[in-house]
Amino acid sequence: MSQTDFLLVVPPGKSHYVVPPIGLGYLATALRKAGFDRVAILDSIKENLDIPKLTDRIKSLAPRILGFQVFSTDFSSVRACSAIIKKILPDTIIVVGGPHVSARGFRSLIDFADADYGFQGEAEIGLPLFARWILRAEEIPFEEVPGLIYRDGAELKATDRVLVEDLDSLGFPAWDLMPPSSYPDAPQGAFYKKFPIAPIATTRGCPYTCAFCGSPVNMGNKLRFRSLESVFAEMALLYEDYGVREFHFIDDMFNASKKRVVEFCKRLWSLNLDISYTFPNGLRLNTLDEESLAWMKKTGAYAFTVGIESGSQRILDSMNKKLTLEMIREKVGLIAKAGIEPSGFFLIGFPGETKEDMEKTLAFAKSLPLKRAHFSNFLPLPGTEATRKLLESGEITEPNWEDLSYSHTPYSPPGITKKELKAFQRRAFLEFHLRPRILFRMIREINSPFHLKSIALRAKDYLTAS
Repeated sequence: MSQTDFLLVVPPGKSHYVVPPIGLGYLATALRKAGFDRVAILDSIKENLDIPKLTDRIKSLAPRILGFQVFSTDFSSVRACSAIIKKILPDTIIVVGGPHVSARGFRSLIDFADADYGFQGEAEIGLPLFARWILRAEEIPFEEVPGLIYRDGAELKATDRVLVEDLDSLGFPAWDLMPPSSYPDAPQGAFYKKFPIAPIATTRGCPYTCAFCGSPVNMGNKLRFRSLESVFAEMALLYEDYGVREFHFIDDMFNASKKRVVEFCKRLWSLNLDISYTFPNGLRLNTLDEESLAWMKKTGAYAFTVGIESGSQRILDSMNKKLTLEMIREKVGLIAKAGIEPSGFFLIGFPGETKEDMEKTLAFAKSLPLKRAHFSNFLPLPGTEATRKLLESGEITEPNWEDLSYSHTPYSPPGITKKELKAFQRRAFLEFHLRPRILFRMIREINSPFHLKSIALRAKDYLTAS
């Protein structure tokens, strides 16, 4: 077996969903465009690899460069894997990247002492330059590699990030390295209509500044669009070559432009494809209207989740959501009227929130025509405005990164204990979903024994995690 030049890894961990890691797919394509053909993706979640099994696989592949995708919850597993790999493959260069690294910057090389380098932000430009320096010994100064985090003697340094302005220039993710049909029916949004499923991104960045959201830390606030020609070319590839019949658009701002949404739907309608689609990351409520919703329903959209977050106007304002309760009620009603089933994201335990605010959120959720409600605990994600304020005030110190999961309670606001917050999350989940109308509809949407098991495991983790 020839040595792998670059191995991109999804580390071991617990995940409610198992989907192709298109971020790594884009990096694989960028490396291939630069002439590095011996690139592989290893998804530990899909292949059910624990740390010993993963390190055995890495040892057999003997990559020259090993890249870990790191979310904050991956902190412990990436540290453990990196330490083992450094001992058994001392010549392998270990690189870390992803949301946690983007938020932590040069401190990532303190977090991951066995990593040699890191990348913050979008790495499709910088990573091929880095590979040319490491694998081909080309003379490329570190300063010319955007987003690179490195050691200069005892000092840690990081170069400036750059955003990819022309998203079409990226091409498509390397779908041959992560075929959608090889993934189980455990999609991001839990439920689905058709299978196989592929996630797809048509934009990057978000111009909004919600205080709790980590997306701008990774992708920035500048909204950038792929051309619809590029989007439909990728959809055609997935539909014809990989048999995909459902698309999950994972943009933060798919519906930023009504004109673009309607044009997308009209083109999709003309193709007469046998597909369904949804938006597991949600759609922005304030930009939805009857015309765009009618076109989405007509072309295969059947359900999506919207970011509501709170039933307290005071907390919505504190979150900088730029929404009112009246607008939320109006827009959710429009979604339901269009024949699309809305679900809602809700956030409890936000800094400054009271028990009364949380009760308002539950009552508000139950008053809306929602299919499901996701009651997530506030997470002090690195790099967000809310976390920065908590750290500056001394209310928190750096959290245990692996606790930053929405089923856990790493933080609770003054006047509410973590135990009380978790108890409220359980009550809200059960009180909302055990209503007969909601429960029976959920049962009817279970598509297979594996899907049932996946849903049950999600509910168990949601209800029992501390």
